[in-house]
Amino acid sequence: MRLMDPRTDDFYRRYAEHLALQPESPRSAMLPVVEAAMAPGSRVLDVGAGAGRDVAGMLAAGLDAYGVEPSAAMRARALAQFPDLHGRLCEGALPDLGRPFADVAPDGFDGVVCSAVLMHVGEDTLPGALAALAGMLRRSTDDRHAAPDTVMLLSLPEQLDGSLAEGRDIGGRRFVNHAPERVATLLAPMGLSLAAHAVSDAVLSTTGTRWHLLTLRA
Repeated sequence: MRLMDPRTDDFYRRYAEHLALQPESPRSAMLPVVEAAMAPGSRVLDVGAGAGRDVAGMLAAGLDAYGVEPSAAMRARALAQFPDLHGRLCEGALPDLGRPFADVAPDGFDGVVCSAVLMHVGEDTLPGALAALAGMLRRSTDDRHAAPDTVMLLSLPEQLDGSLAEGRDIGGRRFVNHAPERVATLLAPMGLSLAAHAVSDAVLSTTGTRWHLLTLRA
């Protein structure tokens, strides 16, 4: 079963092969943000875990981390590089995320991380995808909103070089620029408020991509 459209899935299959020869840098830009936002021992779910470096980094930082990844090739690469992720990584994709790791987190997670994923979700699917992410967090006593001490961390790429064509980037991946303001507005009824919005143009000149990092708290 494919959890991504075929061209996006094929991109990540080829990328996993590339990573076998040239691994990613050991620390992503998201990891220090997670470390600052989450207390040691917190239970965190990384949705779109890729090759596993953030889940592995969170474990090393003392977090109880788990990951969900739709690409079979990327999951295989993650487990090959980080054997400690066995039992902490499973198949899954937005918006039909289900309840991954319900056996170890029956009440939900203290934090949810979703980095460089939502651009693969269409405009019409975005509300459901965000609801699925919010649904992974521990619930408040009325079970209607996220519990007060939970956090969601999102990174959103914004492609600005005009290379998007028919909803795809130059690598063939499905790619939609979602406005951070719309993302925050959609999450507000779920009890999550925008606490911080950082913008990075570190790779804008080389990739044409601006990155938005959103911290949302209940």
